[in-house]
This record gives sequence, C-alpha cells and structure tokens, in this order.
Amino acid sequence: MKKQSVLIIDDEPDNFDVIETFLSVGSNPGEENQTHELHYAASGKEALSSLDVYNPDLILLDVMMPGVDGIEVCRQIKAMSKWQAVPIIMVTALNSKSDLAYCLSAGADDFISKPINGFELRARTQSMLRIKHQYDDLQNLLKSREDMVKMIVHDLRNPLQNISIGLELLGSIEYSREKQKQKLSQIYSSVKNLQELISDLLKMSLIEVGKFDLNPKKVYLSGLLRATISNFEAIANQREQSLIMQFSEGSQ
Repeated sequence: MKKQSVLIIDDEPDNFDVIETFLSVGSNPGEENQTHELHYAASGKEALSSLDVYNPDLILLDVMMPGVDGIEVCRQIKAMSKWQAVPIIMVTALNSKSDLAYCLSAGADDFISKPINGFELRARTQSMLRIKHQYDDLQNLLKSREDMVKMIVHDLRNPLQNISIGLELLGSIEYSREKQKQKLSQIYSSVKNLQELISDLLKMSLIEVGKFDLNPKKVYLSGLLRATISNFEAIANQREQSLIMQFSEGSQ
C-alpha cells in the first residue's frame, strides 16, 4: 500500500523533529507507524514551490512564520484547483476564537494548538488522511464511470451509423433478394448490439447501488469478433476499406 504523504511547513526544524517523533509512534505501544511519508519545508515560499514534488495528502502548517505566514500559504494553496482537496491542519500557538476562526476562513480544515499533544496530533492526522483517502476513492470512481460512459457512448455510434448506412443503401440501390437479406441481417445485428449496450448502461446503474449479481459464462472470442466485424462492415465499405480477421488454427 502506498504511504500517504504528509508535508510539514515550519520555519523551526526542531518542531519538525517533534512532529516526526509523534507521528512515528504506532497505535500499539512500542510499534512504529509506517503509513506516513513525511516531508519538510522551512518556509511558505519553499512549500508552495515544492507541492508538485511532495504531492501531499495532508499539510501540517505553522501559522507564525517569517515572510509568507501560514494564513497566506493556506489561502494560496486552497486557491489552486489541484490542491484544494488536500486537508490543511494549522499548527498554532494562537488560542483565541477569533484567531482560530481566521485560520478556518483562510481555508484550513482543522487546527491543533501548541504545545502539541501526541495523541491529539495522531488522531487529527488520521482523521484528515482518512477524509483525503475517501475523496481520492470517490474521484477514481467518478473517473472510471466517466471513462465507461464515454466508451459506451462511442460504441453506440457505430451500430447507429451502420443502421443508417444500411437503410440508405437499401433505399437507393437495387439489391438482389439475397443481398437484401444479408443487409437486413446486418441491420438487425446492429439493433441487437444497441440493445446490449443500453442493457450494459442499466447494469452499471445496478452495480453502483450494489444490486447487481455477476453471472460468469463462457464466451467464444471468434464469434464475438465476427459479430464486431459485421457491425463495422457497412462503414468500412462506404470508406472503401477492408476488414480482415485471422484466427489461429483450432481457435474458438
């Protein structure tokens, strides 16, 4: 399993050592935590320029830093679409409600007060990393769904075009009865293919809500490929192209 990347932004290296020590402790006594990959930036400017290098899943950000302070760093990171979903925990010695509200208004997702408590740090870190992991899983699911829909929509165009071309040819050319039967058979095959693609879309919906049961069965690739080639023949003929299918001897 890939380790989750934690970027610690603090102008005091000793503070990094403290956080590293706390986060290296596992959930059981004497156990080391191997789930985090820690990175360190000594200033806001350095952190902003190294986001692509460290690709953080979580940022622990000190508020009081010289130059670009933590509030401004947080604001700039949250303004970047690529990093908006990365949780930011503000590490601060400020404790007034107005100061904490200011951190949250800058885009921070959580905060932890100094001096840092190890148990609290680990709990808040795990909570934010869990949220980031869930977000990444959701984005991957949405991307897979988008790719699948694009693929099915693309596949829907081919049989529709095949049907359109076939009907156009039947209406404009004197075909022998045998050729008419052949062309109608191709059109029927394309219609059946459309029905199967629409059925696949419905199955996708059932899979997403957890109401779909798999029913594996044996499929002969030769028959599947012949049906696919048949669906593209009319398009290929219109473009004066040839489709060639070859199988090894004894293949099914």
